Amino acid sequence: MVVYFLNIMKEKGIVLAVVGVVVGFILGFFTAQIAAPPETAPSAQEAASADPQQLPEGHPSEEMIRQMQELETWANANQEDSQSRIALGNAYYDMARYDAAIPWYEEALALEPDNVSVRTDLGTAYLYSGNPLRAVEHYQRSLELEPDHPQTLQNIGVAFMSAGDYPQAVTYFERLLEVHPETPQRSMIEEQLERIKTEM
Repeated sequence: MVVYFLNIMKEKGIVLAVVGVVVGFILGFFTAQIAAPPETAPSAQEAASADPQQLPEGHPSEEMIRQMQELETWANANQEDSQSRIALGNAYYDMARYDAAIPWYEEALALEPDNVSVRTDLGTAYLYSGNPLRAVEHYQRSLELEPDHPQTLQNIGVAFMSAGDYPQAVTYFERLLEVHPETPQRSMIEEQLERIKTEM
């Protein structure tokens, strides 16, 4: 996601400082938070109003906040620019701010409805927000467009498992292993399949 964002933003001539800070934002502290979304993680607007003397450890710096706000301002001023929306969705996703990522991904998909990667990320944002059935809707649309998309096959299996639909989870996990036998998560998925089958 990050490399793609860099290439697109360079082509559009956006200030490199914005790109650098957003990339750092994505690759820095918040990447460690993905598995457990913080309940009170701030948006760029919320964080901007925080007292810098009262910021908790790991809170984004004032400069990072400013750069995120600039990117949001750019996106709002350029309503047909899908790439800035994807970048903001990715940034908030990587901050585990799935609630903030969802509307940016949805706006991007309104402009690029066949973008499988963005639709899958949107589905995962819904999944992490506690809505596995909404996630499944987006994953199924992704698979209509690209039936063997590996990340979607894995994520839809997780979504069905989260929703308690173990037979469907098995179907998609087995399909993933069949069409992508070299998937890096193969051993983990095989272990998960064994556990699921004992509960069916």
